[in-house]
Amino acid sequence: MTSTLIGTSWAVPAARLVLPADADRETWLVERRLGLGGSDAPALLCESPHQSRYGLWLDKTGQVEDSEATDAMRRGNWLEPLLARWFTERTDIAGRRCGLLASRELDFMRTTPDRLTADGGVLEIKTMGAFAKVAAEWKGGGIARHAYIQAQQQLAVTGRTHAWFVVWQDPTPQLRGPVPRDEALIEEITAATVEFWTEHVLTGVPPEVDLANLTDDEIALRWPLAIGDKAVETPYPAHTEAMLAERAEVKKRIADDEQRAKEIDRALRVLTGDAEALTLDGRSVVTFKNQANSPQLDKALRADHPEIYDRYVTRGTSRRIHVVKTKKKDS
Repeated sequence: MTSTLIGTSWAVPAARLVLPADADRETWLVERRLGLGGSDAPALLCESPHQSRYGLWLDKTGQVEDSEATDAMRRGNWLEPLLARWFTERTDIAGRRCGLLASRELDFMRTTPDRLTADGGVLEIKTMGAFAKVAAEWKGGGIARHAYIQAQQQLAVTGRTHAWFVVWQDPTPQLRGPVPRDEALIEEITAATVEFWTEHVLTGVPPEVDLANLTDDEIALRWPLAIGDKAVETPYPAHTEAMLAERAEVKKRIADDEQRAKEIDRALRVLTGDAEALTLDGRSVVTFKNQANSPQLDKALRADHPEIYDRYVTRGTSRRIHVVKTKKKDS
């Protein structure tokens, strides 16, 4: 393979250096809140598997603490230099760290590529467990959507021409690329960055609820607890009534279906008796395998050993929906 290391450039024509690659974590955490980075871009477009626009707003306005590194994050940090070396051995293209960069035109549009590549591109390195939700997006030569958006944001900030990806899912690293600049997506990312930073971060005004992309995690962030004895009148009476009617119909259908399913299961269990499998024309059609049940917590534990209970038993708070039944009017 012919070396690409001669006559190469590490220039980032569209960006300026904010922090060097060896900057300490505390300084980096301060600077990251002064702009929107590559990992924020998927959330801006409502395509992040990890964060909503509202969660991003809380982060950038300093309303949440910086989280501790998770095992997945530590794994990524350990493997990144090894996978960067693997990339160079595989392609004969050198890579090097570049630190935190900011767009020369939009200072709040920032990015930290895992590596710049000697052929004028950027390298994004992803590691994941075998059961990660995004693992399926990488199969068959694919690129996970959030990673693709992140890389295009890096190209927007740096002005470089293409992106490489190394994805590691135990036990084998895989190569993707080169992927050229997606100018239409870059324009969309840039517009979303300007809108979010100027209209939400600088003003302190949270983004509106987007029902099409709303998740349970975002709801828990926005309204974690109910205020006792507080009631709010719906601004859309007809729409609310229609939703309640539809919900009642769906719940009834599900309840009827679940009840019938239980009846069928019981009948099949009777036919199977103490066997593990029920066969039809010699073919196994249903099995009842033994399995260990989840452990049950004795209610006496809290009274008998409160110090052990408080140490090992945790209980979160959530909000359960309950539809109030309408009282029938006297005829």
